[in-house]
Amino acid sequence: MTVTRKRGQGQRLLRLIRLLQQDAFDSTTLADSLACTQQEIQRDLRLLRSEGWNVQETSRRPKRYFLAPESVGEPDPVRAVITHALLRMLHHHAPTPSRVYHRAALELSEALPEKLRAGVPLHEPQGDTPRILETLAAAWCWGQAVEFTYRKPGGEPRKGVGDIAYMEINRTNLDWYVFIRRRGQDKVKTFHLSRFTDAVRRQDDFSPDLSFDPRCELDGAWGIIGGHDSCVITLRFPPEALAWVTHRRWPGQVTSSLDGEHYRLTLRAPLNHQQLPVEVLAWIRGWGPRVEVISPDWVRALWLAEAQALLDRYSQK
Repeated sequence: MTVTRKRGQGQRLLRLIRLLQQDAFDSTTLADSLACTQQEIQRDLRLLRSEGWNVQETSRRPKRYFLAPESVGEPDPVRAVITHALLRMLHHHAPTPSRVYHRAALELSEALPEKLRAGVPLHEPQGDTPRILETLAAAWCWGQAVEFTYRKPGGEPRKGVGDIAYMEINRTNLDWYVFIRRRGQDKVKTFHLSRFTDAVRRQDDFSPDLSFDPRCELDGAWGIIGGHDSCVITLRFPPEALAWVTHRRWPGQVTSSLDGEHYRLTLRAPLNHQQLPVEVLAWIRGWGPRVEVISPDWVRALWLAEAQALLDRYSQK
């Protein structure tokens, strides 16, 4: 694809292409950035389309323009279905109405067959991308330190400076989590995106290489808690639960076997900063009376104490 025109226009077209590849902009912003008129921007957009560039525009006014990546051809059915599932998860997950989420979904949907593309609703969002998400994402992608203010539940906002090691969506609640090593500390810690109250990139302060392997840190996690601190929990399920517990391999599963008519399952459960397997305990609670905690004794005691507290609080009502 070429943009061989007059030298001045050709240089402007090349700069326009770079802008459209970076983000979506309205014609006023593009004209200001390129020191030309909006009419010239519209002519340039028509020219790019005529030469084969995939210039897309948003449906809501003022229209914003961007370049969608070129399709690499019709995907095979398995890839298409996986892409469709990822798009649906992205749609459900978006923490706020976000033009960046909308644009990412629109670009990915271009690779889907028409039948599957029709099943991905891509309504124009009413809001904009949260600034903190944009700031943290840019800091991670460009390897820059970040100054941030973070508020834990029930606590006061605390300022800090750190380096981003990773960003991950919790498989349980589909919320963003950010893994940061504070300056002056050795451990990478987990931060919930929604609890950041402010974040600013240090554009001239580059992060060191951090040793963070998501396969080791997160693949065994039930939600977002991973790492090296864990305990082994043994559970026993009665016959009526077998159809719902035996059909898959669970995160951190060590062993499984039939115990008469019961099913015995052993899991390696990550511990939080209070040395509690909170994410696995939440899953255990969901089984109600259809599971028994066999070991370790301290986890069994926690499980029984919660059951007793539930009975004491509500049995007399």
